Amino acid sequence: MENERLFYLDFIRAFATVSILLTHFNAIYLYINPPMPEKAVITTTVANIYIGNFGVSLFFIISGAALMYVYQEKCNLKDYFKKRFLSIYPMFWMAYIIVFIFYVVMGVPILNQAPLWKVIFTIIGFDGYLMENTATFYILGEWFLGCIILMYLIFPVLKKGVITFPKVTAGLLLILGLISVYFNPTAFPTAKFLFTRLPEFALGMYFIRYIKKVNIFMFLLSSIVLILNTVIHPKINDNIQTAYVGICAFFVLVFVSKYLKSPGIKKISLVISKYSYPIFLVHHVIIAKITSYFNLTTITVKESYMLFFICCCVIIVCAWLLYTTNKILMKNILLIKNTKG
Repeated sequence: MENERLFYLDFIRAFATVSILLTHFNAIYLYINPPMPEKAVITTTVANIYIGNFGVSLFFIISGAALMYVYQEKCNLKDYFKKRFLSIYPMFWMAYIIVFIFYVVMGVPILNQAPLWKVIFTIIGFDGYLMENTATFYILGEWFLGCIILMYLIFPVLKKGVITFPKVTAGLLLILGLISVYFNPTAFPTAKFLFTRLPEFALGMYFIRYIKKVNIFMFLLSSIVLILNTVIHPKINDNIQTAYVGICAFFVLVFVSKYLKSPGIKKISLVISKYSYPIFLVHHVIIAKITSYFNLTTITVKESYMLFFICCCVIIVCAWLLYTTNKILMKNILLIKNTKG
């Protein structure tokens, strides 16, 4: 029997997806010369942290929550890893090949980015995750993809710890997280380091297993933390702020979602959630290409909002095409496999 679909997970996933779209669209104004953050759509920060960090934090939390919700009672490893593989790689490879061909046709020197053997990092989805440490053939997918793949790989072990030794596991994750933030023993970017982000992923797991609901006290306390962080602008480490802001925002959104279950909002949340992965894969490339045709230093704020709307429309269409094509291909491959079997 399938688990009942949790609306708040769709709602928060949709919220996080929009945050990531805003992140990469607004980034075009932060990195032009001179920077023009006043033209950004809605905002570039949430509760004193960069909106990109905010969106990614929510994604890690809901990823942990979603996996725990589905697999907390039973997790057949073969079926689990097969499902994770099929949910990530075919669509990623398809999107990569399409963009690669497009870039080659446009004359972009992709093949000169790295030694050919490093295509292995692209095949396994880690080119974005490793690009700051070594040359890769990264063109789409972002660093988040590699990090979440690592989390998927260790989820079965982590789930065992969360269920069997919840306090010990929570303590170990907290210690590892603090060590990676303040004493990063590697040259890897701290914000992208697996142990830095595991507490957020695990929080989603603990929420499903033990917390389950957000009461009024948790909502008010989380709201106060977000408000104070916005007003005071504390000089706390950015990674620590990202973690507690993301967690507090998660609690607030879970609570608020109870009062936003109108058919329209549920439908929008479900659609965005359903296509969140293909949106994630294609959005950065599309935003970069569309905005390259405009003089960003001269457009007005109103025109910036219109440009963001245009980008979103194109992203939605491309994400739908990618999702649908992948679904058809997977269905046909399964049909052929069953026929041969």
